[in-house]
Amino acid sequence: MCLTRHCQRINCPTNSIDCQSSPLRITYHQLNFKTNIITPAQIFRIGPSPVYSSDNIVISIIKGNKEGYFSTRKLNSFTGAIYLQRKVGEPKEFLIDVEMKLLRQGTFTSFLSRIYVFITSSKM
Repeated sequence: MCLTRHCQRINCPTNSIDCQSSPLRITYHQLNFKTNIITPAQIFRIGPSPVYSSDNIVISIIKGNKEGYFSTRKLNSFTGAIYLQRKVGEPKEFLIDVEMKLLRQGTFTSFLSRIYVFITSSKM
C-alpha cells in the first residue's frame, strides 16, 4: 500500500542560491511491508515525468539509512529503484530521504522523495 502527497516549489528569487538549489518537488510516500518480505526486494521506483531521451538521473539515499537496510540502483538513464537489501526481523519504522537529480538539457534539477517504510509483523 502506498499513500502519496507532494509539495512543489513555486518560484525562487534569482539571487537566492539556497532556494535555487532546494528540491523542485518533495513527495511523501508511505509503504507497508510484512517482516517476511523476501529480500532483496524492489520497494520503490523513481523517475521524471515526462521522460525525454536525453534525460539522465542520479539517485541516492541522503538520510535515514544508517543501518544499511536500503540501497539504490539505476535501472536506466531515467529510472531508479530503491531496494530493501536485508531482512527486517521485527516490526520497525524507517524514514528515508531519496534524492533524484535530473540532468535535462544541461541543467540539474533536484527532487526529494521522503519515504516512510513500515515493517509490520507477518503473524497478523
